[in-house]
Amino acid sequence: MHRLAKARERLGKENAVMFVSGGDDFRYLLSWSPSKDERLTFLGISEDRVALVIPSVNAQEAREHVAGSVEIFSYTDQEGPETLLQNVFGKMAFRVHTVYVSDDARFDHVEMLKSSLKWTSPLERVSALIAPWRMAKDSEEIDKLKASQAINDRAIEAGLAAIRVGMTEVELQDIIHRAFMANGADRDAFIIVAAGSHSALPHHTPDHTVIAEGPVLLDIGCFKDGYASDMTRVAYVGSPSDEFLHVHHIVNQAVEAALSKTKALAEAQSLDHAARRVIEEAGYGSYFVHRLGHGIGLSVHEMPSIMEGNPTRVPINSAFSIEPGIYLPKRFGVRLEEVVVVEEEGSVVLSQVSREIHRVKL
Repeated sequence: MHRLAKARERLGKENAVMFVSGGDDFRYLLSWSPSKDERLTFLGISEDRVALVIPSVNAQEAREHVAGSVEIFSYTDQEGPETLLQNVFGKMAFRVHTVYVSDDARFDHVEMLKSSLKWTSPLERVSALIAPWRMAKDSEEIDKLKASQAINDRAIEAGLAAIRVGMTEVELQDIIHRAFMANGADRDAFIIVAAGSHSALPHHTPDHTVIAEGPVLLDIGCFKDGYASDMTRVAYVGSPSDEFLHVHHIVNQAVEAALSKTKALAEAQSLDHAARRVIEEAGYGSYFVHRLGHGIGLSVHEMPSIMEGNPTRVPINSAFSIEPGIYLPKRFGVRLEEVVVVEEEGSVVLSQVSREIHRVKL
């Protein structure tokens, strides 16, 4: 519970209180999180108290995970949470200067909390405190990221090996899902299968499009022991055109350019610059339509954002994606993605799968 102690110490210095809804920040603090639904759940943290207001339907599970370190107060559907919010959290927030609330808490839950606290000043985002802490992983977190990525490697290899003319995107998506489960994933995070011109859509939702001659882009990730993985590779059914080979080569060079700049305390935007310069100099700058990458850990997307305009210096043991892409609308797209862990004078790429085009015979 050292993370919880760290939060309490920081809140004491600021004369502040924090209210965390179920999700990844909750899990970061307590190594467990309740399920999220329409019922209000908040973990209240101040210098001298940690209290959980939770619906009775989830209370026993909470007791099994966090009893002893957290005071637990439950309410029934008939009672509602208002009285507990006033009696428990009202005392915690008395005369504090700052109230932090989860960024992704439901609007109606936040309004109910504010009303119960009689809080009229602006609220601060919990991520302002916790996101920087989550950037630098400890050794246990890095081991979990590696384990998740190892499963991801096996699943994408299974997906690439299964590509056949005549199968649909969703059929291939299902094969990858089953590979995740067979190799020990807790669940998949996302599975993008983008065939043909769909590969030019960075976040295509797989459908019943039939795979035929042309590219197949796979962008997949899973969770293992709470930690995420992410990677993108491309296949080609038949013989790739010279232009496709050229674009793939450029994107791979962009990956290498960013990797060469990745080390502790490098500015996030400098990595984006390195990759983007390669693509711009090749004449495809307007077709690289997103940031270079994102942090990864308990969430698939977290800090740091590897993008233009972000001067954040990436700390040692931070983990993030490097995923440049070129997308030619209604034609094809190529994205290649690695997840790296930052070291003092470089980085470690977690995937062992080649970035070369996977060739599939017609």
